[in-house]
Parts: sequence; C-alpha cells; structure tokens
Amino acid sequence: MPDILFILLLALIIFGPKRLPEIARQVAKYLTQFRMMRDDLKRQIESELLNIELEEKAKVAAPAPPQLGASSQPVHPETLPNSPAS
Repeated sequence: MPDILFILLLALIIFGPKRLPEIARQVAKYLTQFRMMRDDLKRQIESELLNIELEEKAKVAAPAPPQLGASSQPVHPETLPNSPAS
C-alpha cells in the first residue's frame, strides 16, 4: 500500500493535478485493451487445442484404411515357393 501511494504522489508531482486524470484514463484504456487482447488470444489458443484434440480422437476412432493384399497384385508363378515352374 505505501508503494502505491508513493507512485501516485510521484505521478502527481511529475504530471501535475491537471494532467493526472487524463493520464489515469489513458492507462485504464490501455489496460482494458490489453485484457481484451489477452482474453481473445486465450480463447483462440483453447479453440485450436480443442480442434487438435478432436482431430486426434477422430483419427483414433476412424477405421484403418484397407491394406493392399496379395490379391490386388498380379502373382507370377516364378515368385511362388514350390511352384511347378521352378
């Protein structure tokens, strides 16, 4: 508490009683803008994290794509073990 009083007294001496209310309004305005930007950034980060989490859950829940089996590729008799061609 004494620190705040010292800062206010110092500001009163430096800026004077006429400019002090104007400066206080500007500081309050900048603090409000800062809080709004901080909250907006926080919401964006939370939204992106939620999207990433949902995408990961969708990948886990989605069935695996079908694997290409031997039936989709032509089989040459020379490549088969114990084939009559050998």
